[in-house]
Amino acid sequence: MSNQPGRVEGRVAAILNARELAINIGRKHGVCLGMKFAVLAETPLEIRDPISGEVLDAVDREKVRVETTELRERISICRTYRVRTIPGGPLCADLTNYVVGLADLTRPSHKITETLAIGDADMPPPLAEEESFVKVGDRVAQVEDGQPSSESG
Repeated sequence: MSNQPGRVEGRVAAILNARELAINIGRKHGVCLGMKFAVLAETPLEIRDPISGEVLDAVDREKVRVETTELRERISICRTYRVRTIPGGPLCADLTNYVVGLADLTRPSHKITETLAIGDADMPPPLAEEESFVKVGDRVAQVEDGQPSSESG
């Protein structure tokens, strides 16, 4: 995510609890209720030309996405909002351990996103554990609904 004109950007000002944080931008900076932000890793991933080694660009890596739930003049309170659905069925897990394939019969249909067929050597390194935690001072950048993450996964 490069600097895009009109995109609201700021920093994490405080961690409030496991799902909420405050950012240092608010109503006076153009933030609106429901606006979504990506909390970004401090160091973007450099994209290099495979032949020359020249740095072509850099891609921001997301830690988490949040949505503005409370708006004040100079700050916004944001909360995590994305939900991942784990397929399951009406039968309890203990019973399915004894009956092979029963869970598959009762599992509802679900979508699987197509991924690239790549080797481990071509994967960018994951964020280091210390960089993956959301911290005061992390960059935040506005994202639009349906905008894909800058890091797949």
